[in-house]
Amino acid sequence: MTTKARDIGRLFSPLQVGYIADCVEPLSAGSEAGWALELLADRPELKVLPIERDGAVLGVVPRHVLEEIVGSTWKRFWQKDLDAYVIPARKTVEATDFVDRIVAEGLRETQEDDPGWYIVQHHRSYLGIVNLRQMLEHLNEIRAQDLRRAGEIQQYLLSKPIPEDPRYKVLFYNRMAHEVGGDFYRAARIGPNRYMVACFDVAGKNISGSLATTALGAFFASFKLFSYEGDPRKTTGLINAMIKEVNPDDVFVVAVFFYIDFDTNTIEVHNCGFSPVLAFIPQEGEKKISCKIARPNLPPLGIEEKLVNDAPISLPIVRGMRLTAYSDGLTDMTDPFGERYGEEKTIELLRELHKTPLSEISQKIDEEIDRWIGESHLADDITLVDIRF
Repeated sequence: MTTKARDIGRLFSPLQVGYIADCVEPLSAGSEAGWALELLADRPELKVLPIERDGAVLGVVPRHVLEEIVGSTWKRFWQKDLDAYVIPARKTVEATDFVDRIVAEGLRETQEDDPGWYIVQHHRSYLGIVNLRQMLEHLNEIRAQDLRRAGEIQQYLLSKPIPEDPRYKVLFYNRMAHEVGGDFYRAARIGPNRYMVACFDVAGKNISGSLATTALGAFFASFKLFSYEGDPRKTTGLINAMIKEVNPDDVFVVAVFFYIDFDTNTIEVHNCGFSPVLAFIPQEGEKKISCKIARPNLPPLGIEEKLVNDAPISLPIVRGMRLTAYSDGLTDMTDPFGERYGEEKTIELLRELHKTPLSEISQKIDEEIDRWIGESHLADDITLVDIRF
């Protein structure tokens, strides 16, 4: 296998070009092509050899050029020194320089399929060689690892247990479009007989969205650590202030809060720019079910310094009652022909789920999403909350 600098000393971080340099001893420009090929015999992965003259590495000679020289009697007879076949190195770089900077600069300067070979030195001494493709592949792997790790952290934040109470049940459904996303949800106890259930959708995707959700996770952790007990309006106001404080002005968060109070037997709903909330309420001794739709009554979080919440939606808790809300990733998902799923189909789906046990809801939603998108892909995360009393 190719010897890498990382294998012989751990001198560099994975972000530095020295970490991926191939530590190949350069050949003298006066070397014979056949002998050079013999050196490559036990290195099938090595496609080039660095060539030096008078202690200076000039560039590289590709393996196939050496094979052509050896395979041609005429070329063997008239072969000049190997430096006549050298592909000059694009430049010499310091091993402690960062791969992303070299790649960004290299891509601006590259032409067509030029592999862009670089000589890597450390403390002014030759260390090895590397090309633009190798650096790009290395960067992609680092970023893929980072995204996987970020996804693991986000899933950990989303996996916090739901406070148990026999008087209600909560289900969260989440399907991310990518490794990380901007949807978040949490259920928390905020008093001896009170709970908050909330869903959030950050106006940002992938890493930018996940950073905002991490801040939300930390905020809810502080609720638990400090045994927070606040009234609904104060709680929503605090979360709005936090989002405004830690995010740039162009980042906002749509959210829906369900404040369940078993002392007053009521639910207070704060819909901050989220998709409509559907309330399924039994009528006439549970023989009929009415469906009420509560559209946003507050602006998204993080836009205003102080959230004015003078008229929250209040509902009495009724046995058999069901509340559900969803992020717009559900309505916005498209089929292979570009048709949106839309609000009408979403509401019909949620009506059909009314008699579905909580344990089966996730599978039903997965099946419907897969049926609709077919061979296409989700463009946005989908999150849904289902609360039953």
